[in-house]
Amino acid sequence: MAITEKSIKVLWGLSGGRCAICRTPLVLPGEVPADDHAVVGDMAHIVAHSVGGPRGGVPFAGDRDHHSNLLLLCRVHHKVVDDHVNGWTVDRLHQQKAAHEAWVAETLEFEAVRVRPDPESPDPSETKFFMIGSDQELWDLVCAAWSHRFEYSERDRTDEQMDQLMGLLDELADWMDIAESVDTMRGQRDARKRMEMILTESADLGFILYSRRIRMLMTGGRGLPSKHWHVEIRAVRCEDFAKIVMEHMTQSDPAG
Repeated sequence: MAITEKSIKVLWGLSGGRCAICRTPLVLPGEVPADDHAVVGDMAHIVAHSVGGPRGGVPFAGDRDHHSNLLLLCRVHHKVVDDHVNGWTVDRLHQQKAAHEAWVAETLEFEAVRVRPDPESPDPSETKFFMIGSDQELWDLVCAAWSHRFEYSERDRTDEQMDQLMGLLDELADWMDIAESVDTMRGQRDARKRMEMILTESADLGFILYSRRIRMLMTGGRGLPSKHWHVEIRAVRCEDFAKIVMEHMTQSDPAG
């Protein structure tokens, strides 16, 4: 009995088109458009089709051409398992087949990584910005940030002032990258001092720093869903500060 079309499809599908031993792809594209794909894999019998073949003398009940008795291999490993029958026993080949097919299934089941606002947290459109009032508040934001975004206005500012502001924001981004490694009391104290200087230097340039945190949900990949903070920092021009204060007072006043 020949290998059926169904067994061929099942074997190639479960094996992911790769060798069950070295996992090399078994269908290779042509090097030029005129050349079709090359198939470099074989469907190898675990217990040979004939009694005189590799492992063919092992007692076997059933269809030797069924996909359960077949292993998808590159031509190198097909030769190896058929020549080295003492090392590649029936039990070992079945274990290899099961392990490879499990690896294919696990690999293909991973979803693409997706990051979006956490549906169980407040809507980002309703999350307000608040003024960063101290070095500790700024440092807490830096330590919490898994991702970040900066906003600013260049209106009525010189190129030199904006270059200095960009330098301060770039420094904050650098601190966000290394904050987790700052684990000593002295290191954290020095970091807070630098946060205080960043707030002061921003104010000297005519900017007040506001921020908000948005809880994000990451799904897919190899891990379980995870949550993290996305921190947004907005450099507000000092001349706009009074306007923002009035807006906050109006929103908090029930009488409108």
